[in-house]
Amino acid sequence: MSSFNTIWPVASFVLGAALTQFNSYLTERRQRVRDLESRQYESSRTFLEGKRNFEIEVLTDLHTSLTALSNAADALTKWHRSGEADRDIEAAHEMCLRLQTETGEAWRLNGLLFDSTLSQSVGDSIGIELFPNGPKMIPSEGALGGYGDSVWDAHAMVAQKLKELYELA
Repeated sequence: MSSFNTIWPVASFVLGAALTQFNSYLTERRQRVRDLESRQYESSRTFLEGKRNFEIEVLTDLHTSLTALSNAADALTKWHRSGEADRDIEAAHEMCLRLQTETGEAWRLNGLLFDSTLSQSVGDSIGIELFPNGPKMIPSEGALGGYGDSVWDAHAMVAQKLKELYELA
């Protein structure tokens, strides 16, 4: 019995220390898992927030570009509607150049869109051929009218997507 009285306190001390160490190990392991999950969540949230902000920036720039494109088409339409004596060919060529520049910018921004359906719709809207006879030829008034309507449809789709993104915030 004497050996039991000497072994039991030592055994209980060793067993208690081992259980304490095991409990500490489990607690630290759970904490590491929670920390990892927290970092992954923050990283994912930051990535998605950055993606959303990028998409909003691209859509805002595309919206501005489509407005400028529509204004350029309207200016050229007004040039067509002015009297023969008031038509300045050099001004028309400048408007055509502006129209081509704005179309290029709209295409560039359209390529950055994440929403493939919207990108396809905008591409279809701005992809109408205005210069089939070359970049130096002034498009007809009829082609410009249909083009302006098409660009405004794209403008409305981009505005709707922007509204949706801001509603999610």
